[in-house]
Amino acid sequence: MPYLNRYAFIGNLTRPPELRFPRTADKQALCILHVAINRDTRDPSGEKRTHTVFVNYIEAWGPTGEACAQFLTLGSLVLVEGRMEVDRWQDKQSGAKRSRMKVVAENVQFLHIRPADPGPGAPAEGERARRPRKASRAAA
Repeated sequence: MPYLNRYAFIGNLTRPPELRFPRTADKQALCILHVAINRDTRDPSGEKRTHTVFVNYIEAWGPTGEACAQFLTLGSLVLVEGRMEVDRWQDKQSGAKRSRMKVVAENVQFLHIRPADPGPGAPAEGERARRPRKASRAAA
């Protein structure tokens, strides 16, 4: 009997990407992503309802992970294709056995990249190009 372990979804990043370099034999980059997937429905009265599913641990390895860390920010819209796996470990403090489901991304497509927040006082996107240039001191 053939088996299929394939997971694909589109959603928005709920946190900035986390780039790590774990101690692996091949020293590949690892980027951790957290994504919210929304589904809109209507209730019996016709009012719109949004249902959200959170995928709280997505691993993107190697060049894919490096690209995610470089180009994605909080809120970016991505399409993720990959496989489901289970991480199992023993808690160092309590000794309890722990586990979590994760998606190991095989493909991440950047559908809409939000610019990084430049911080307070910075011009809004596109505003910098419209501002008149100040004369340089050398010209005065």
